[in-house]
Amino acid sequence: MATLLAAQLAQIRAHSTNALDLKAQNKAHSRSLLFDERHAANQDFDTLFHFCYDGYQELCRLDTRFADFAGNLFSEQSKQEDRTHMTTVQNQQLDLVLEDFMRLLGNRLLLKPGMKAMEWLIRRFKSFTPETLLLSILPEFMPAALRFLRPYVQTSTELPYQAIVYTAAHNSGFFDILNAHTLRVCRRQQQYPALLSFWSSIISEAVALMLDRSHMGRLQLRQQHQEEIVLRVMPTLAEGLSMHSAPDFRIGCFMVLIVLSSKLQLSEDALAEMMDRVAFRWADVTHAGLICLVILAQRRHTLTLPKRTFRALISLDRLVENIVLLQRHYGVGKLASGIVLGLLRELGKPGDSDRMRYLRLLLEANLMQPDLIASALQPIFRLSWGIDPLPKVEDDRYTESALRGLLLRLTELERAGSTIRLSLESLDPESHQYSIEPLADRLAIAEEADVAMPDVNEVSAVMTFEQAISLTTERRAVVVSLLSCADPDLFSRLSDAFLAAHQSSELLHTFSELVALRKPFAMTEPLYFSFFVRIWCGFYPTTARVAAINMLSNYFRNENPIADVQMLHAYILHALDDASQLVRQAAAELILVLAASYHAVHDDLVQQSELPVLGRGRQLYGQDDETIAWLPWKVTLMFIHDWLVPHLEEFQMEAGRISRYLVDMLVGHKDASKFKTSQRAMILHWLCSQVVVTPMYLVKNWLLPVLMRVPKIGQTCTRTLLTPLLASSLQEGETAIQEACAKEHVDTSQYIGSVMEIVRPKESETLKILRECICSPPDTIGPLFSLAAFRRLHSIWPQMKSQTQVSFGKIMLDLAASDVESGQTNLEQQEALGMLLTTKLSTEVLQSLLQECPRLATQEMTKRRRTLSPRRSSEFIVKRASIVLEAVESSATQANHSILGTLFEVLLDLQAYKEQSGTELHYLELLVMNSVLDILTQSPTTPIQKTDVQQTAMLLVSLLAGIAPELILHNIMPIFTFTNSSILQRADDYSAYVVNQTMNSVIPRVMDSLRKRHKDPMAGVSELLLSFAAAFDHVPSQRLLALFKSLMNLVGADAYLFALIILLQNKIPNNKRVPQFLVDLLDCYQVEVHLKTIERYLATIFDSLRPDPTFSTHLIPSASSNKRLVSRIAQAFTPDRAQIEYLRTIMSDVIDQILSLSRQCQSNNQMVHVCQKLLDIILDGLPMVESTIVLQRLLEIADTQACYDVLRSFEVRLSDRRSEPAATHDACLIFLNSLVAFIRNRGDESTICTAVACIDRIAERFGKKDGLAVIEAMNTVIGRHCLGATNTEMQTKSLLTLSTVVQTLGDESVPLIPQALPKTLGILKDAIDDGNCNERLHNAAFLFFNAILVYIPWAMVGPNLDLLLKVSHGSCNSGLSDACSEQRKATLNFVAKQIEPKDCLCALERTWNNAMGEDPEALKEHLQILEILIARLTKSAVSLHADAFTKLLIKAFDLRRVQYCPRSKDSYEESEVIGVEAASNHVAVSLIYKMNDTIFRPIFMRLVEWAASSSPAVKTQRRTALYNFLVDFFDVLKSIVTNYAALIIEDIMDILKGVDWSDEASRLLWMKVIQTLHKTFIHDQDGFWQSPKHFRPVSEVLLDQLKPAAEAATTSQLIASITELVGAGDSPKHHKTFNAAILHYTRSDVPAVRLAAVQCQQSLTDRLGEEWLALLPEMLPFISELQEDDDGLVERATLRWIEKIEDVLGENLAPMLQ
Repeated sequence: MATLLAAQLAQIRAHSTNALDLKAQNKAHSRSLLFDERHAANQDFDTLFHFCYDGYQELCRLDTRFADFAGNLFSEQSKQEDRTHMTTVQNQQLDLVLEDFMRLLGNRLLLKPGMKAMEWLIRRFKSFTPETLLLSILPEFMPAALRFLRPYVQTSTELPYQAIVYTAAHNSGFFDILNAHTLRVCRRQQQYPALLSFWSSIISEAVALMLDRSHMGRLQLRQQHQEEIVLRVMPTLAEGLSMHSAPDFRIGCFMVLIVLSSKLQLSEDALAEMMDRVAFRWADVTHAGLICLVILAQRRHTLTLPKRTFRALISLDRLVENIVLLQRHYGVGKLASGIVLGLLRELGKPGDSDRMRYLRLLLEANLMQPDLIASALQPIFRLSWGIDPLPKVEDDRYTESALRGLLLRLTELERAGSTIRLSLESLDPESHQYSIEPLADRLAIAEEADVAMPDVNEVSAVMTFEQAISLTTERRAVVVSLLSCADPDLFSRLSDAFLAAHQSSELLHTFSELVALRKPFAMTEPLYFSFFVRIWCGFYPTTARVAAINMLSNYFRNENPIADVQMLHAYILHALDDASQLVRQAAAELILVLAASYHAVHDDLVQQSELPVLGRGRQLYGQDDETIAWLPWKVTLMFIHDWLVPHLEEFQMEAGRISRYLVDMLVGHKDASKFKTSQRAMILHWLCSQVVVTPMYLVKNWLLPVLMRVPKIGQTCTRTLLTPLLASSLQEGETAIQEACAKEHVDTSQYIGSVMEIVRPKESETLKILRECICSPPDTIGPLFSLAAFRRLHSIWPQMKSQTQVSFGKIMLDLAASDVESGQTNLEQQEALGMLLTTKLSTEVLQSLLQECPRLATQEMTKRRRTLSPRRSSEFIVKRASIVLEAVESSATQANHSILGTLFEVLLDLQAYKEQSGTELHYLELLVMNSVLDILTQSPTTPIQKTDVQQTAMLLVSLLAGIAPELILHNIMPIFTFTNSSILQRADDYSAYVVNQTMNSVIPRVMDSLRKRHKDPMAGVSELLLSFAAAFDHVPSQRLLALFKSLMNLVGADAYLFALIILLQNKIPNNKRVPQFLVDLLDCYQVEVHLKTIERYLATIFDSLRPDPTFSTHLIPSASSNKRLVSRIAQAFTPDRAQIEYLRTIMSDVIDQILSLSRQCQSNNQMVHVCQKLLDIILDGLPMVESTIVLQRLLEIADTQACYDVLRSFEVRLSDRRSEPAATHDACLIFLNSLVAFIRNRGDESTICTAVACIDRIAERFGKKDGLAVIEAMNTVIGRHCLGATNTEMQTKSLLTLSTVVQTLGDESVPLIPQALPKTLGILKDAIDDGNCNERLHNAAFLFFNAILVYIPWAMVGPNLDLLLKVSHGSCNSGLSDACSEQRKATLNFVAKQIEPKDCLCALERTWNNAMGEDPEALKEHLQILEILIARLTKSAVSLHADAFTKLLIKAFDLRRVQYCPRSKDSYEESEVIGVEAASNHVAVSLIYKMNDTIFRPIFMRLVEWAASSSPAVKTQRRTALYNFLVDFFDVLKSIVTNYAALIIEDIMDILKGVDWSDEASRLLWMKVIQTLHKTFIHDQDGFWQSPKHFRPVSEVLLDQLKPAAEAATTSQLIASITELVGAGDSPKHHKTFNAAILHYTRSDVPAVRLAAVQCQQSLTDRLGEEWLALLPEMLPFISELQEDDDGLVERATLRWIEKIEDVLGENLAPMLQ
C-alpha cells in the first residue's frame, strides 16, 4: 500500500505546477536572461513589462512586422496570462505565436532591443519549442539544446563548426529539422543573412560528406545510398529554387546543386532540369546562377543547352561581359559553346541582328578551348556557305553574308584563325572549294562593291506585307468563315500579312480594310471575326494574339452589334486562360466592350426579345445548325454580365482561374442561386457542342478536360453530349489528328487521352466504341488511340458491370496470348497483360478466365493420339495458362471460395501433365497454391523466391490441417524433417512465417492425436523435438529463441522443456551457443514452468547417478554450467504458494545426494568440483530463510573447504541491500548461533574470517531486531578465537565487525566496550611500539574508535581517552601511509566534537607532555583537537572552561622554554618550534574570539606575569614565546586590543633596557618586542599613543635603542616602529621632540648611528610629508653637515633624504643649504 501511495504522490509531484510552493515560484520567476537571480526575484511583471516593452517598440521601428505581436505577446493582457491556467489548446496556440516571433527575432537577437524582448518571453511565458529556440539562435550562439551539443556544454567549450556539419551528415533528424526550419522562415519571408549563410554552408558540406561516405561498398549499395541522399535533399531544393522572395536561399540551393553535380554521376536529363530550375526567374541571383550554370554545363556531355536555360541566358544584359569575368575562376567553355549553338538554332527568327552580335562577342572573347571552338565554328561555316540550310529564313543571303563576315573577322584572331583552318580540313574532300581563300576573296569582293545590308527584320517585314496584300486581292471563291476548310490558302495569306503588320497601327488599319476580310459584312457573316479567332487561338506570338483581340475590341467600340456574337464566347474563354497576362488582359477588355454593347442593344430591344445568332446555320463551321446548341439571348446576356464581368480581375491575375471558375459555376458551387439548373445545363450543352464542332485543337484540348470535371447538370450528361466527338475522332483517324495537332503545337497523346475520357462505364454506346478501339489493330486506329483505350478501360474497370467485366476479361486474355505463336510482342499484348495483372478482378471474371485456361494433360494426350492433326503448340498452352494463373493470383484476395474447386482441378491437371510429359511446371504450381492460400487466408503473399513452391506447399498443408487433420497427420513427421533440412535454414522473414504458420496449425493437432492414442506421448514428442534439435546449428541466430519458444508453447513447456534441454546437450554438446540460449529460453517463462523444468531435470540427474543410467553422465557438468537454470527458483518461495514444502523436500534430497556424491568421488577432482558448483547454484537460488536452514546443516556435516565456499556465498548474498521479510530477519539472527558454534569448535582461520564477516553482515542488516543475540555472538568474536588471536587478518575482521555492531546497536553495545576497547587499544599500542603495525589493522581499530565516539562517546573517557590520545601520538610518529593519517585525524576530530569539554581538556592536558615527546606533528594534531573543541563550544561554554584553556595555553607558550632550557639532542629545531608556536598562536586567537574583555584581560595579565616571573634564562624564552603571540594578537585583532598595550609597557621598557646584544636569545626577544610595538602603532585608531603617559616612556626607550641597534645592524624594524610611533602620536610637540633626538644622533661619532639617523629621517619624511618638514629649519644645519660627512654611505643617504624633501616641498633645497 505504501509503495502504491508513493507512486501516486510521485506522479502528482511530477505534474504539479507548484501552485502553493512559493519557494519554487520565486525560483522560477528569478530565472532571467539579463538580470542576476537576486535582482530578478524582486521584480514584478509591471516593472518588467515596461522595461521590455521599450525594447519591443524599438524592434517595431526596425521592422514593422513585429507590430503584429502587439495584440498578444506584448499586450497589457499578457501581464496577467499564466500558462498553468491555460488549456492544452491555448498553450499550443501560444507556442505557435512564440515560434513565429522567435523566427522573426533571430536576426536581431544580438541587439539590445532583441534581448529585452527575449527577456519578456522567458520571464512571462517560460517555455519554447526546443527546435525553434535552438535554430533561431544557432547561427549566433550555437547553444546546447540538442543531444549532440551536450558534451560541449558540460565542458564549457566552444562548439566547433565541424561538429554541426558532422551531425547534419550523420543525424537525419537534425538534417531534416534544419531544412524544415529554414523553409518555414523563408515561406514567411522572415529570413536573414546569418541564418541563410549558416544553412548554406552546413547543408552543402553535410551533403558532400554524405556523398563521400556513400562511395564505399558494393555498386548496388552505393547507388541505393546515393538515391536516398538525393531523395532527402531534393524536396528542399525544389521548393527553395522556386522561392524568388529569398534570393540568398536560392544561392544556397545553387551551392547544394553544385555539390550534387560534382559528387554524383547525374544523367543528362537531370542536369538539364537543374539548369532550367536555376535559370527560372533569376533576376536577383544572376551572378550566382551563372556560376552554377557554368559548373553544371561542365558536368554535361552534350554541348546543347536546354531551351529554357538558353532563353534565360540570352535575355540577360551584358551576358558576354559576365561570362568573361567568370572565366578567371571557372571553365566557361561548355556554357559558351552551348550559347553559340543555341544562337545558330534560333537563326531566322526576329532579332537576328542581336544573335549575330552575340555570336561575334562570344567567339571573339576567346572563352572556349580549341576542341570547343572547332565544334562551334564548323556549323557556322557550313551555314555561311549553304552546306546546311538555314532554318526558317526566307532570304538566306543576308544571314549567310553576316556569317561569312563574322568568319572573316575571326580569321584575324590568332587562335580562332587556326581553328577555322582545322575545321576546313575536317570537311569532306569534295568540299575544298569552300576553303579559306575563296571565302576571303568573296568577302573582299563584297566589301569593294559596298553592298548595303539593311536590317533583316525590317526588309522582310515590308516585303511580306506588300506581297501579302497583293496576294489577298486574288479571291476565287466566296468564303464565309475561316473556321471551316473552304479556302485554307486565304487564311495563310491573311495571317502572313497580319503578322507583318500587327506591330504597326497604320498597317493594322490598312489590313482591317482589306476586301478579303469583308469587314462591312462582319455582322452578317463570320469571316471577319473567324480570322481573328484563329489568330488568338493559334500558335502565334503574344503580340499578334493581343493585336487580334484588340482588333475586335476596337470594332465593337465603333459598331453596335445587330446580331448575337456568341460564336466568339468560347474562344474568348480560351483567351482568358492564356499563359500570357497581356492576352488575358486584352480578352478581359474585349469582354467589357461586349458587355457594354450587349447592354446598349438590350436596352433598344423593346419588343423583340431575341437577336439573330451570327454564324447560325452552315455559316460558321460549314455544318448543320442542329449540331450546335446556341444559347438564347437572355442566357447569353446573363453569361456575359453575371458570370464573366464580375470576375474579370481574377481571370487576369492568374492563368487557370477561369477553368476552375467555369467548373464551380457549372456544378453549382459558386453563386448557384443566381442561375437556374436549366440555364447551367444550356451553357454546358452549348460548350460541349462547341468542343465537338470547332476545328481549333488548342480550344478542344483546353475545354475538354474542363467539361469532364462537370459530370452532369440535372438530366444533361456531359459525356453523352461529347459522344459525337469520340466517334468523329475515330472516324477522322489518328494521322489526321496528329497533323492538326502538330500545326497548333498540341500534344496529340494528351488530346486523344482527353477524348477517350468520354467513355462511360455503364453506357453501351461508348463501351462499344471502346471495345472496337481495343480489338482493332494499332496500325488501323493508331497506337495512341489504342493506348488511350486501354488506360480508359483500366480507370473505369471498378465501375463496370460484372457481365461487361467478364466480356472484356476474355478479350484481354485473347489479346495477351495472341502473339505467342509468332514469337512477337506488340502494344496490345503488353497492355492487355498489364490489365489482367494489375487490375483487381472479381470472382466472376476469375471463374471465366479459369474456364478459358487450357488443360495441359488433356492436350498432351490428344497430341499423342493425333500426332498428324494441326494443333496449337504447347508453348501457347503453357503461356495462356500462365497468364490466367497470374491473373488469378494477383486478384485472389478479392475472390471467394467458389473458385477453389477449379483451382484444385488445375493443380491436379498440372500433376498429371508432369507425370505424362516429365516436365515440371513449378511456377504454375506455385501460382495455383498461392492463389489457394490467399483465398483461404485473405492476406497478400510475398514476392516469389527460389523455394517458394516448398514454402507455399507447407502453408497449404497447415491450412488443410485445420480443415481435414486426420488426412495429413500420418505424414506430419516427414514434413518436419523436410522443414528442418531446408526452410529452417533460411534467414528471410517469409520462411519464418511459413514455419510458424505450419507449427501453429499442425503441432496442436499432433499432440491431440498422440494423447488419444497413448497415455504418455513422450516418445512421439521426443521425435518431434529431436527433429528441431538437429536443426539447431542451421537456424539463423536471430530466429532461434522465437522458434523454440513457439515450439515449447505448442507442445507444453511445463512438461517437455527439460527434454529439449537434454536433447540439445546430448545432440550438440560442444556448441557454445547452447548454454546462453537455454538461459534465454528459460527466462521467457513464469516461475511455475521453471519449477517443473527443474524438478524433471534434477530427476534426470539423479537417474544419471545410477549404475546403469538412462542419460549420459556428462549432463551434470552441462547443468552446472547454467547458473540461471535454478536462479529464479527463489521467486517460487512466497508465503501464498502451496508447493514450498514440496520444493523444500526436493532441495533437501538434492543437497544430500550432492554431498554424498562429493564424498564418494573424492578421488575424482572434476566430479568434486562439479558437485560444489552445483551446490552453490542451488543455494544461490534459495531464499534467505531456506538458505539459513540448509547452511546450518552444511556447517555440521561439510568439510572445511565446502563450509568456506558456502559461507562466502552467504556473505555475498547478505551484502545485497534489497528489503527482506521479517522471517528472513529472524532466520539470520538464529543462524548466528550456528556461526558461533562453528567458530568455537571446528573452523580454521580463513573459514573463521568468513564466518566473522557473515556475523558482520547479519549485525548490520538485522542487528537492531535482536541486539542481545548479536551481543552474545560478539562475545565470541572478542574472545581468543578472533580478536584475541595472533592472526592480524582475524583481528582486523573482528575490529570491523565490532565497529559495525556499535554503529548498529548504539547504546545496546555498551556491554562489549569494557572488554573490547582496552584490548583493542593494547593491540594497537603493541603493534605501534613494535614498529610493525599493519595498516589495515590500524584503520580498523580507529574505525572502531570512531564508532564509539559517535554512538557512545561517554564510554571513551578517563584512561581510555588518554590511551587513545597516546596511541594517536605514536601513530603519528610511526611513518604510516596518508590513508592511516586521514583515519587517525578523523578519530581525533570526533574526540574534539563528541567528548565533553571538561574531559577532553583534562585529557589534552594530561597527554600534553606525551605529545610533545613524540613529534612536532603529534603536538600539532594535539593542538588541532583544541582548536576544533574551541570552534565547537559557545562563548559561554568557553568562559566556563577558561581556566583549563589558560593552562593549555601556558603549556603551549612554554614549549620554547622546555626545548631550549636546557637544550639537548632531543630538542626541537628552531623551525619546528616556530611551526608549533604558529599553531599555538592560531589556537589562542581562536580562543580569544570566543571570550570577552572581562574574561580575557585577567588571562592576559596572567600570561604577562607568568612570562616575567622566573629566572633570566627562562624569562627570556617565555617572553619570546609571549611576544611572538602578541605580534599575531595585535595584528589580527587590530584596534580592538590596542589598549592592551598599556599592560605591557612596563615589561617592554624593562626588556628594551636590559637587552644583551651579545646573546642571540636576547636579540630575538628584542626583535619580537619591536614587532609587537610596530603592530600596536599601526592599528592605533583611538589615539592610544597620543596620550603622553603612553607616548613619552615608549618614545624615550625607542630612541635610546637607535644607537645599539645601529651598531648591531638591526635598525630596519626599529626605524619602522619609530616612524609609526611618530605617526600615531600625531602632535607637533612630539614631532619636535623626536626630531631633536634624531638630529642629535646625526652628530654621533659612529657612522652607523649617523646613517641610521638619516634613514630614520627619510622614513619620517615619507610617512608624514609636509607635517614633518615643518621642522625643516631645524634640520638644515644638520643636513649641511651631513652633506660633507666623511662616510660615503651617510653622504649618499643624505642626498636621498634631500631628494625626498624636494619631492615633498616641490622646490630646490640648495639655496636654503648655502
